[in-house]
Amino acid sequence: MFTPASEIESVGLLGAGVIGAGWAAHFLRLGFDVVAYDPAPEGPEAARQLVAAAWPTMENLGLAPGADPERLHFAPSLAAMAASVQVVQESGPENLETKIAAFAELDAAAAPDVVLLSSTSGLAMSDIQVRCRHPERTVVGHPFNPPYLIPLPTKT
Repeated sequence: MFTPASEIESVGLLGAGVIGAGWAAHFLRLGFDVVAYDPAPEGPEAARQLVAAAWPTMENLGLAPGADPERLHFAPSLAAMAASVQVVQESGPENLETKIAAFAELDAAAAPDVVLLSSTSGLAMSDIQVRCRHPERTVVGHPFNPPYLIPLPTKT
């Protein structure tokens, strides 16, 4: 059983580059706690800068209760991030072997009820999930760019 969308409070991000940081701005605007992991040393600072630059737009779009860029935190590892959230959005390089490895690691670290989404733009989820013990929880969640401007439903 997966957590109902209305009960989700924390979102994990794997990758904090342009797409991942855009997702961060989007989820922060909706009032979620966001825990990100990016292996690049400059990842946290670059993501914070993108969120800060996007925040005036987030305010113009309307902020959900609790929306705050200070709710963005960074985990020391992929496993720590995946173990601490209720849903994960992956935004890594568009490389099948990289995504297979990332999803295998996410699958091992996250609780079985955590949904794992990928920002893949051209890879099949059936190929990405081949090493997952719980493939039924994997979904493609690809954004328009920039992700924080996509017209998706908000947290209710």
